[in-house]
Amino acid sequence: MAGVKGNCYLCGKEFGKIAAKNHIIKEHSDPSGQEECRLLLIEGAEDKNYWLYVDIPTSASLSSLDRFLRKIWLECCGHMSAFRMKNRKVGKSDKLEDFNVGDVLLHIYDFGSTTETLITVVGTVYRRPQRGVRLLARNIPMTYTCCKCGAAAKYIDAANYDSENPFYCENCAESDNALDFALPITNSPRMGICAYCGEFDTFTFVPKDKE
Repeated sequence: MAGVKGNCYLCGKEFGKIAAKNHIIKEHSDPSGQEECRLLLIEGAEDKNYWLYVDIPTSASLSSLDRFLRKIWLECCGHMSAFRMKNRKVGKSDKLEDFNVGDVLLHIYDFGSTTETLITVVGTVYRRPQRGVRLLARNIPMTYTCCKCGAAAKYIDAANYDSENPFYCENCAESDNALDFALPITNSPRMGICAYCGEFDTFTFVPKDKE
C-alpha cells in the first residue's frame, strides 16, 4: 500500500511519507542554524496513514512532545499519558538529546480507550532558534463516503467506530438517528474515540496562494 501523501508545511509541496523525510533533510535543514533538533516521524500505531514530521530541540523534554500530540491529535478529556520504549525506561522529563537516530518510542494516551502513537527518530537537523515543536509535514486528510448513500461523509458513528464503514453524511445521520453517537471526522488516529472532536490549535495545511 502506497499510503497517504502529505504536504510540506514549509514550502507546500506534496510528497509521500518517505520522500517527505528526504525533502525536509535536504531542503529545510539549515546547517548554519544554531539550534540542534531531532527530526521525528510520528505515526498512528494502528493506522500509519496518519503521519507527521516534526523537529524538536534536543534540549526539549518529552513533556513538550506530549503537549504537542495532545493538541494536534489526542486531547479530549484530559486523560493520562505516558511514553514507552523497548528495553529502556523513559519518562516525560527525558530530553530529546538522550535519543538517537533509529530509536522508536510508543506514546500512550488514555489507558481506557487508548490511542497509541509511534515516534521514530529519523534524523538530526538544524534550524534558527525558535520555540518548541515545529510541524514540518502532515498527511493530507483522508475522505470517506456515507455508509447509506455514498455521499461525502461528515460524521463517524462513535458507537461503531471500528466497524467496516461507520461514516455518515449529515442527512443520513439525522434520518438514521446516528447523530446521537456522532463525532466529527478528523485527521487523527483518535477519530471516533471517547469524545475527541478535533485539534485544539489549527494545524490544517493552507496553500500560500489561499492565505
